[in-house]
Amino acid sequence: MRRAIVHIGMPRTGSTSLQHVLATLQPALAGEGVLYPEVKPRSFPWPSPNHQPFGETLDGRRPAHEKAECLAMLSEALSTTEADTVILSYEDFAQQQRRFRVPEILRDVLGRHGFAMDVAVVVKAPSEHLNSLYTHRAQLVAERRSFRAFGRQYWRSGRFDYHALIEPWLAASEGRVAAVPLRDRRSGDPLIQRVIRAMGLEARIGSLVGATNRNVIDNRSPGPIVVEASRRLRGLRAHRQVGVHPREIGHFMDSRAWSRGWDEISFRGDAPEIDAGVDARFAAANDRFAQRLWGAPWSAVAADAPPRPPNELAGRPIPPEIAERVETVLRETTEHFRLRRPPSWRAGALNRLDEEATRLARVVGYSRWRVL
Repeated sequence: MRRAIVHIGMPRTGSTSLQHVLATLQPALAGEGVLYPEVKPRSFPWPSPNHQPFGETLDGRRPAHEKAECLAMLSEALSTTEADTVILSYEDFAQQQRRFRVPEILRDVLGRHGFAMDVAVVVKAPSEHLNSLYTHRAQLVAERRSFRAFGRQYWRSGRFDYHALIEPWLAASEGRVAAVPLRDRRSGDPLIQRVIRAMGLEARIGSLVGATNRNVIDNRSPGPIVVEASRRLRGLRAHRQVGVHPREIGHFMDSRAWSRGWDEISFRGDAPEIDAGVDARFAAANDRFAQRLWGAPWSAVAADAPPRPPNELAGRPIPPEIAERVETVLRETTEHFRLRRPPSWRAGALNRLDEEATRLARVVGYSRWRVL
């Protein structure tokens, strides 16, 4: 039986880098019997290096008819390819709610065309994941709270329980799940090389990936200056004023900072008690994950990020030079996207309404698609 490898995440674990490598190598992969198909709704206006648009049809974030459209597109690709290996990649597959039955849907459509589903996942410590979640929201101009205030709300989230998240994928794939730690105590090889190896493809496509691609880093995390500027833009409700995806605002801010040599060190939130709390809360669950997939405790395989002090700017005096840099990024972004500064009373009232709606949604257990 042929293989279909579904890379399911986790978010912010090198997924974009892997996807860009696979998309760039698409023609060469085909020559090695590996298919990395484009599967996206026809209404999606630009090429996608990953299968996020497809994933969003499976959990109802896109119009209902697009789900059938994408499944038909995938079926067509599977039925016409001569490849013996297919790769699908979307870093949020792991975090979609179980009620959508995504693992079962993919298993069934792949199986109908003679492909057995294997699964690959990359993981890191919950505290590191929490920090990344905050910076991701900053890139989307979606967060105006400090990291501590954000962490108080999210540190209990089921998205950090890797054992529970992987269970439906283990069942759907009959246990064929390869887990890769972001930093592996057993190997100093680059992440992409380790992922390709875990997929069982190093001998076939490792030479195609090459030394340059093995070390590529895409979708770099923002630093403290951009995170602080994003918080202020969110307070001005910039996300409601532009006709582009909010990520474009985040990328613009990153480019303005990095072009000047600022934010060379990525953001680190200042809430050590929350970092310790989320790691402790999910330690037992993630040890079960590690024992199931690695046959060893989490700490024996997954290495923590090198320690470094927090560099968050929120909630403390900011040195004048750094404050000026924040204002420069804020001003240039405001001018580039022609953002308005609404009256503070109006922006404040609307922000409080948004935050109260989010709080109530969590209280009643509502989430559109992602595990809470």
